[in-house]
This record gives sequence, structure tokens and C-alpha cells, in this order.
Amino acid sequence: MAQLSSTGEFGLNSDFFNDLRESGVQEVVPEQVNVGLIGCGSMGSELARAVQRGEAGSAKIIGLFDEYQPGRTALANELGSNGNSKPVEAETVSDLVNQPNLDLVIECASQAAVVAHAETVLSAGKSMLVMSSGAMISPDFMRTVSAMAEKSGASIYIPSGAVGGIDALRASKALLKEVTIVSTKKPISLTGAPGFADWEDKEITQATVIYEGSATEAVGLFPANVNVAATVSMAGIGPDATKVRVVADPNSPGNVHEINAVSKAGKFSFRFENMPHETNPKTSFLAVLAAIETLRSICEPGLRIGT
Repeated sequence: MAQLSSTGEFGLNSDFFNDLRESGVQEVVPEQVNVGLIGCGSMGSELARAVQRGEAGSAKIIGLFDEYQPGRTALANELGSNGNSKPVEAETVSDLVNQPNLDLVIECASQAAVVAHAETVLSAGKSMLVMSSGAMISPDFMRTVSAMAEKSGASIYIPSGAVGGIDALRASKALLKEVTIVSTKKPISLTGAPGFADWEDKEITQATVIYEGSATEAVGLFPANVNVAATVSMAGIGPDATKVRVVADPNSPGNVHEINAVSKAGKFSFRFENMPHETNPKTSFLAVLAAIETLRSICEPGLRIGT
């Protein structure tokens, strides 16, 4: 049974473990979860270093893929230093998923990379942890990859990323009436985004609303900035109904995300002032930490806290 998870619940080889749970047999913890990494930029490299330090349980990076060969080689050499085994540098994603004993592929590249490679990964029966959750917002793509995962027995994991409150949104999903997310970032964090094109050459001296609309449109206009909107929308009332506001503010204390939800179960408000990652201002450091925690929960499927 395929599992789409935004909380990092265990789903690797899920049919086998579900059968064990139903029969009352104690859950088996794999001695090592072998991981292939797509994307060796700042986020992928930081995640790989955390795995190397043992922060993700029994996970081990055994293979890397990145179209930028120098970056891929540099990370492989770094991970292979000090007597550690060097990950294989895959020339294609197909080569990566064909690595012996590979269990899980982590995407740390882009929405385009998810669209280009998810079917290759899932059709091979390999589970996938998706960082660029905006790629999953397309209903057609979501149906395609979910069906493929179901057929192959793989799982799809979507970390909570740079926000919290995902459990509350999921728990009250059927009762939600309205969900709004406001993302405020320094202008430099928005540079290069299609939705910021008209502002690239303008001086922004105060908080300025750059975009207002649906999560569906926002993830295309700000592909490297509002993956949180995609995750929030999938956990809640859907991308078309989820309202998004993107604000550029030179005085912002960091990457700030404010979520407000109204439901029959009550009103929820969450605010997160995240520090940008030191090597990539478009990404919050919390997003990296959320990925590490999701991976750790895959490797250590014992106690779980939250929905």
C-alpha cells in the first residue's frame, strides 16, 4: 500500500510492515536504510552531512545524482573522506535507482526534478521523499505518481518543511472553511522567481505585497519560495482554495510564514520566523531540519508523536 505522508510516518516496504502489525508481530527496524540523493546543492549537501553525522538514524547515503557534475563530485568526495565509504556518482536517475539495495530516494533539487524523475523512482518500487512539494500540487501529477506508488508498493513522503501546524490542518481537514498563508521574505530571497520579475530592478524599502492569489498559481510563480504553501494546501482544503500572500520586506527578521485557518473545530493561527539557510537564502533552515526528522522517523519506526 502506498503512503503519502506529510509527517514522516514510516512507510518503507509498507505492505510487509502492515501485515506484521495486523498479525501482532513486533515491528521490524531495518539495520540500515540506503538512500539515494537527487540534488547536491546547499539543501542536499546539508541533509547528506546530517545523515553522515548520524542524525537521521540508520540512514546512509549510497548514491548521488546531480546534473552539475562538479557539485556532485565535491559532495561525494566530502562524504567519502575520513575513511567513510564514498557514495556512487550516478550519471542518470535510472542509474541511481538501480543501485543495489537502495531503499529510498530523496529529492533536494527542484519542482522540475520531481516532475522529471518521480515516475522513474516510484515505478522501480523505490520510496521517495519529496522536498519540492510544489510539484505535487497538480492533481493530474499527484494522481499519476500516487497510482504508480500504489502499484509498486513504494511510499511518498512530504516533510512539513518550513512550517508547523500540519497535524492540526490534517486532523480538521473535513471541517476547514478557510486557510490563508502569508510568506514574508527579504527581497533577495525572491530574486529569480517569475512572480518577482516586475520587481527585480525596483528598490523595495518597506513591506510590499508582491502576490495575492491561490496556492495553485503561487507555486508556479515562486517555485523556490512557497513550497510551504503547497504542503499547507495539500494538508488542508486544497491548492485552489488555499489563499497565499507573498510579501517582500527588507526588514523581515527571516523567512516568515503565517498560517491562519478557520474551521468548525475552531480557529488556528501559526507564525514561524525562520532563519534562512546560510548558503541558500531562498530556503529556511527549518526545512532542512524537517527533512532530517522525516528521514529519522522512516529509519526508526517506533514511537510517533502527532497525527
